[in-house]
Amino acid sequence: MPPEPVITFFGVTRADDSLLDASGSTEDGLPIYTRGFGSGFSLVIEGRPGGTNSPVGAETFNWNPANPSALPDLQVVVSRSLGNGSATVCDDTPPNLGGVPAVDPPAFSGSQEIADALNDLGCRFKNGSGIPGGRKADEACTIFPDGRFRFVAQRTSLQFCGLIDDPISFPPGDTVVTVRIRDEGGRLSTPASIVVRVGS
Repeated sequence: MPPEPVITFFGVTRADDSLLDASGSTEDGLPIYTRGFGSGFSLVIEGRPGGTNSPVGAETFNWNPANPSALPDLQVVVSRSLGNGSATVCDDTPPNLGGVPAVDPPAFSGSQEIADALNDLGCRFKNGSGIPGGRKADEACTIFPDGRFRFVAQRTSLQFCGLIDDPISFPPGDTVVTVRIRDEGGRLSTPASIVVRVGS
């Protein structure tokens, strides 16, 4: 087992929190999740500790406008801007609702702009109390045919759920979403990517 944390699941749920199956894959093997509209669904990431057994970090928002090294434990970037692509960080409450800028090619460090984008999208991933952060098993956001909410992958220890609403709507066409997670010891997982396809 690698020492760093492991992403155990990365996918999409419908508006009713049920899992959406991938509609296909790219030539590079990335799963494609097709939606008729750019909002009204959630991105779901799950993880577990690596060989060191250091817990997966739960922070989805850790922003300092003067420190580009201030990054959340959940790090998600998109290849195309969501919504209006606003550069304002975490503008997710009325009346100042805005989008998320793109980071393409995907990168997780190196500038304040990247740190801002990571925190801007990360703050939309909230726990069961509506606060930015990861979810334990008793507040999982994925529902199954038996009517119960639980993690998708059996070895998952922490789940991240990000609602995609109108202000951060995906544009028509294909957008690559890339994620990595960090454990409490500072170790980073191998990145994982999916494609969100809006339209036929």
